[in-house]
Amino acid sequence: MRSTPTSTSTSSTGSATKALIAAGLGVVLLAGAGGTFALWNAEETTATGTITDGELSLEVAAGTWTDGATAIDPATFRMVPGDTVTFSTTVVPTIIGDNLVATLTGSLPQGEQAHWSVVANLPAGETFLDAADSGVPVAVSVEVSLPVSSDNTSQAQVLPLSDLTLNLQQVDPTL
Repeated sequence: MRSTPTSTSTSSTGSATKALIAAGLGVVLLAGAGGTFALWNAEETTATGTITDGELSLEVAAGTWTDGATAIDPATFRMVPGDTVTFSTTVVPTIIGDNLVATLTGSLPQGEQAHWSVVANLPAGETFLDAADSGVPVAVSVEVSLPVSSDNTSQAQVLPLSDLTLNLQQVDPTL
């Protein structure tokens, strides 16, 4: 009887599988430990500077009341038919900022005016102001008249003008 030789060597498929597993394990270990995968990179810094906000504000002078060219105190001045008195002041806008555009408006709440004529020369917001207008005074006035035609019912009456309100409002610069 003849016997067949038995092989004591491992198959070549098993060796190849073990080699691939070992290589894969090596790659994983190298990647996890920061390994030798070299990807290029460079880093620099640059100065970015600073950004500063602009400013939008108003400075309103105290104003004066006049009867013609004569200064008056409205608390003690007593109007008679035919008188016209004027309140005058200046408003100085501060408009600092690139692309900053604003409008200036004024309003004067008025009470009962049965006997008087009140004409306010106030900005109506129709003009756009920008940095070129910063620091340039804008004249504002309110003229109050007691017409010559006023009768006896106008005597000892008080005209409450309240407060003159001025508003400098930023608007869309693309308008």
